[in-house]
Amino acid sequence: MYSLIFLSAQQLVQDEEAVCTILESMPRSMFNILFKVAFRNNKTQLLCELVKIWPYPEFKLQLLLQTCRCCSWTYRKCPECRRMLTYDELCRTKIDAIMLGLMKYIRTVIMDGSQQLPDRSLQHLDMTGLLDKSFSWNLKLTRLWVSSIRQARVYTSGPQSQSSPQGAGASSVTFPAEASMNLLVDLMLYPPTADMLKELLQENTNSPLHLKCRDFYITFMVFHDMLKFLPILDPLELRRIDISHCFMTLELIVSLLSQFTTFQNFQSFKLTFNTNKTMNLVPMLNTDAELLAAELRKLRWLKELALPSMCLLGQLENLLGGLQYPLESLQLSFCSLTKEDLTYLARSHHSTHLIKLDLTGNAIIQQLDIFLELLKSISKSLKWLNVTLCEIKDSDFYATLPYLYSCTKLSHLGLSDNPLSSKSIFTFLGSPHHKLSNLKSMSLPIFLDCCQNLPQSLPRSLESYVNLEMTFYVINKMKQMLVGRRNSHIVFTPKLIFDVGDYFDL
Repeated sequence: MYSLIFLSAQQLVQDEEAVCTILESMPRSMFNILFKVAFRNNKTQLLCELVKIWPYPEFKLQLLLQTCRCCSWTYRKCPECRRMLTYDELCRTKIDAIMLGLMKYIRTVIMDGSQQLPDRSLQHLDMTGLLDKSFSWNLKLTRLWVSSIRQARVYTSGPQSQSSPQGAGASSVTFPAEASMNLLVDLMLYPPTADMLKELLQENTNSPLHLKCRDFYITFMVFHDMLKFLPILDPLELRRIDISHCFMTLELIVSLLSQFTTFQNFQSFKLTFNTNKTMNLVPMLNTDAELLAAELRKLRWLKELALPSMCLLGQLENLLGGLQYPLESLQLSFCSLTKEDLTYLARSHHSTHLIKLDLTGNAIIQQLDIFLELLKSISKSLKWLNVTLCEIKDSDFYATLPYLYSCTKLSHLGLSDNPLSSKSIFTFLGSPHHKLSNLKSMSLPIFLDCCQNLPQSLPRSLESYVNLEMTFYVINKMKQMLVGRRNSHIVFTPKLIFDVGDYFDL
């Protein structure tokens, strides 16, 4: 239910031009609520003017868009607030309006003098959390950051540099301290955008608008081009590097990790060992594990590590045993984990701190007893668990239920592509012992009882045998069963979009 102030602001912004003319006389406390309403109602002119005279040192877009009580108290995004961003042209236009307001502020300070805005102190514009899995959307954002910073550099020239012999490119031009601010973003680095981003980052000191990167996603870049970017990233802002879409060998990964020690807030590293699946079947040697472990030990603040498709086969303790501080997020999908690996993980200093764990594609059922020990050891902290493609059968699933129920903080559970019947899921959700009140999302298996013409020996993939009509009927029946229960908000998702619940949002 919305507050009276929120409803009043909705009425107020209907006359957008009139509100823009009286913003200067409004109390500071109204700016946040006006921004929420303007964004929801696509009032781009008002968005622009609000940012231009923003009365606070920081502007955090994601925090401003949060509207529900849980977000207000936890500063984390819930599904209600995520729906604010639609990743379409209209949303890009609203973000563009925000950046235009920032440009107008900079221009006012530089052209008219800082005394024109005595009460304004905006210094930090946080536009993180906007990237999506769509290449075209991320490219639009990149071009928007490029355009904004280039405009800011034009504004730094002002009338002084236009009359100087060097023109607008003079490096000696100074600008008021009030015009200097940071633009914090997440960057997706593609080969087509590499040159323009490199130029912007290198010339940060010559602009009032300093581009800073929080999460750095690198896609289809060669190793030497990656290395060129590391020295020009802000060592205090960078918290994640994701190279999961690059062609990397273990030797290159070790070499890359050796460059990360300058990043003092670096918490998340995601990689892929090799895109060649046959190479991933080759077990990691002790010497290779020791080289990688030595570099990981240098990353003092590391909290999240993704090692997909790295054939460990008993090397997990060698890799993680030397880390001084416990990990909170660990992706070990298709890593050929052995009983020794799972035993180490269950009894290590990481287990009681793990929030997110991905065991996709590992034969955990062949060592069910130690997997249950692992569930017990991580039950106090675990919020996100993915056991997709782990060959879990009904009898195995029933054995895990008491341990799953003990994970009272669990919010995301991935069960895709396991040979389970719908009865198992009904039992899990309908049991009186089910106390997972925080469960928000489940990726469901392809139910055996919703498949037709199954062969005697079950294939690894069951998709070609599924009866969609029967599946939809079962899912609807599950939703009806949950109506009126505390966990009726659970969203059943297909496996392809289960990777929701970023570690930093959990």
